Amino acid sequence: MKTMFVLLLAAVVCSSPLHAAAPRLDDFAYGLPLPLVDGNGAYSLNIPRVVYEKATRDDLGDLRVFNGAGETVPHAIRRATREGENKQLRQTVPFFPLPGKQQPNATDLSLRVSRNRDGAVVTVDAGSEATANSAQSSWYLLDTTRLETKPTALELQWNGSNTAVFTVSLAQSSDLSHWAPLMGQTTLADLNYNGSTIAARRIDLPGKTLPYIRLDCIDCREPLLLREVTAISGTSATPELWQWLRLNPETTKEGKEELVFEYRLEASLTVSALQLRFAKTNSLVRAVIESRPTVEAAWYTRAQGNFYTLNLQGKALVNELAVCAPTSDRHWRLRIVSDGAGLGGSKQAPQLELGWQEEQLVFVGRGSGPYTLAFGSTKLAETAALQDTPVLAAMQDTKSKALLQRIEPGPLHTLGGEKALQSQLSAASWKKILLWFVLITGVALLALMARTIYREMQVKNP
Repeated sequence: MKTMFVLLLAAVVCSSPLHAAAPRLDDFAYGLPLPLVDGNGAYSLNIPRVVYEKATRDDLGDLRVFNGAGETVPHAIRRATREGENKQLRQTVPFFPLPGKQQPNATDLSLRVSRNRDGAVVTVDAGSEATANSAQSSWYLLDTTRLETKPTALELQWNGSNTAVFTVSLAQSSDLSHWAPLMGQTTLADLNYNGSTIAARRIDLPGKTLPYIRLDCIDCREPLLLREVTAISGTSATPELWQWLRLNPETTKEGKEELVFEYRLEASLTVSALQLRFAKTNSLVRAVIESRPTVEAAWYTRAQGNFYTLNLQGKALVNELAVCAPTSDRHWRLRIVSDGAGLGGSKQAPQLELGWQEEQLVFVGRGSGPYTLAFGSTKLAETAALQDTPVLAAMQDTKSKALLQRIEPGPLHTLGGEKALQSQLSAASWKKILLWFVLITGVALLALMARTIYREMQVKNP
């Protein structure tokens, strides 16, 4: 009978899941007040950085929105988008070399230019002598009349040596007769040395431009032989697309062939861009950036190549951003394979800059306020993250995304405090403990029954 009771109890424990109680405000360490005018609307806000720093889960699964009655309301998390993002357009720009060994006058261009009905340049003629010199020209006419959208940047490719540095300026015109300055001095560069490469081929344009652009070489010790000009419209991978967090190294290890710096990320951020910030200008290193989720895991390469900050002819040149697959790893490592004294004699450690893109919290008001965004809870450590698909799908079906009201959260305040961050057993863990207790108790009872039966048999059969 006792054995049957134990087995029955074990079966009940295995088949009846323990349901965790609904979360309360004091189950969370921190909160942000949410100013709502109407508890029946739909709202959105950019998630503040403090939420990532205080959350206990990388997926923000310990985040909830409470109404004034202490009830949770439906919410979803989505990546915030910026105007023009993911709409970059690259178009080839026709260009024509302008003859002459001297810089053209900024207000006069004495050339015979043939255009079609749409205003597009067909030919540029400046006479036989000037045409003969055009092959070595360092001044060009760029025609943007056929572009679908106004360019926000120009990307140039040219032929020449591996140590080319040019200082150029831009002028613009609507009729090829009257020219106005578009941009002052800017530096183009293409340097290759000892396996390292430095390239500055992009010119960001200030606002909208007129149809015709003239590129004038101010200080060109050798001809600027353009091979291709590309107009870029929309938003490219610029630092403004990310929020940035700088990390200082915790440890430094110097070996025979490499210098290693290790960093630790103390926030639940999803990193997708990387950059190095050097202590001194004119620093250049060839490096590998790696990460891993825990100290026991293997390192995974996130980016590698040349990283530099240079000052050439008064212009700061910085390597392009290293974009990586999104990761929430907490441990980071920088391995400098070769610096060529790029860090200087002191080998001062560079800061590791981690770029993360803003996420947006969307929730539906239900009931009266005040509303609170709560986060930081070990009680929800093992629970499944809320599915945001139903909330976003409902907004898509009802075409209510345009009706979202943007709000700004208030200052951080304490809810459950440190108590909510203390390790505690979840419902699933308690279930496992109870199951093991029942099983061990059952084995002990079986052993006790076997011992009792053995003694009774010894008495009957001395």
